[in-house]
Formats: sequence, C-alpha cells, structure tokens
Amino acid sequence: MVVVKTSNEQIKSRLQGYFFGTIHIMLGKTVKDFYSAFDFEKMLVDSPKEIQDFLIGEIEFIKNLSKTGKILEVGCGYGRLLKILSEKAEEVIGVDFSKQLLEKAKENLEGFSNVKLQEMDAQNLLFANNSFNYVVCLDNTFGNMPGIEDKVISEMKRVVKKGGKVIISVFSDLAKGVQLENYSRIGLLGIKDTGNAVVTDNGFYSRRFSKKELEDLFESAGLKPTISSVCPVNYLALATK
Repeated sequence: MVVVKTSNEQIKSRLQGYFFGTIHIMLGKTVKDFYSAFDFEKMLVDSPKEIQDFLIGEIEFIKNLSKTGKILEVGCGYGRLLKILSEKAEEVIGVDFSKQLLEKAKENLEGFSNVKLQEMDAQNLLFANNSFNYVVCLDNTFGNMPGIEDKVISEMKRVVKKGGKVIISVFSDLAKGVQLENYSRIGLLGIKDTGNAVVTDNGFYSRRFSKKELEDLFESAGLKPTISSVCPVNYLALATK
C-alpha cells in the first residue's frame, strides 16, 4: 500500500473552498468537522440488519465485477472496501478528504502493494481524463456530499475511460427508519430528518435518494444508468461512459 503525497501548492490551489469545510449543517459544525473526528467503524459494527444487508450486498456486487486495470474509489474512508477492490484490479487508488480516515486506511491496508491512498477533494480529482476502468463511490458516501453531487458525478465521469464504468451505491428512499435507528444507536447528537436526509448537531449529513433523483443526476452528467438494489434500503447505479 502506497500513500501518494500531493504538493502543498497543488493542495492549496485545488482545495480552496474545500467542500466539506464550506457547507455548514447545524450549530456551526461542518461535515468536515464530523469526518475529522468520528470513528466510522463504530457506525457499521453491530448496525441494524438492513444496514448489514447493504454492506454485504455491496461486497457481493464487487466480487462479481470483472477484473480490470485501474479502479478509483471516491471517498474510501478507512479502507473497508479497498481490500476487496484490490482483488479486482492491477492498481486501486482510494481518495478521501479526511487525513484521519486515510491514516486509518493506511494501517488497515498494510501489505496491499497494489493500493494507493491520496488526500483529495471529490469535486476536483487530480487525475487526467480517461484514467480508470471503474470509478466507484460506495457505502452511501455519495449521500454525504451535500449540494455537490452533480459536480462529483461529473468528475467521476471525466476520469473514467471510454467504455469504463461509474458505480454509485446509496441509501434508497426507504432507508429513513434504519438511518434514524442506527444514528441514535451510536449516540449522534441533535438528530433531525430534513425530508430526504438526516442531519445532526455534530455536522453529520446522510442523504437518501429516489430512483428518479439518481437517474437525473447521472443523466445531467451525460450518463445513462442502470439502477438495481442490493437490499431494500439501497440503490446501486451503474453507467458505462
């Protein structure tokens, strides 16, 4: 496993207005604040059955992907899925905006020589056009990006090769109950539902999507998705460039 360091000037120029630092959710806290401090493994361990079905279903989906050259995971977090993705490609790159989560991923991925990690803004991916065979955003990470979903999916499309696949996995519009149950279970503060997302006083944001919303987001980027589900509280969208 290799950690790729970007120059200070590149980071400064690319990450001005860093999206997690500019979106205020509740009480002055931001999504970046939350991700810089929270233990995300805690959110998944002993989670409700519906979420376990979501996580297991994603793993089974990945296992069924054809082996390929290069995969990019956008929002890789602490690296839970990078180990499995590493079996499906010659090279896998995981990017995340959180230094803390990338440090945890580095520990978890020791010995995985075909995996690289890089700190990066999902709105401004530091890769050339047409670089990857698959570009994926899983674990409802796409639902943790308030107000920038269209920009992120456009970037994912830009860096995937012609004939390559963009894959996004999110909470469906049936997930409200299990979201509230899980976030209450782990002690998040000031939990509120906005109608299509759960927000908290600690700066957390977790959106649900309808099929139509996912289709519209993909189509606005010039992609035609096929949408399936790994479980009732999930939608998994796949499009070929």
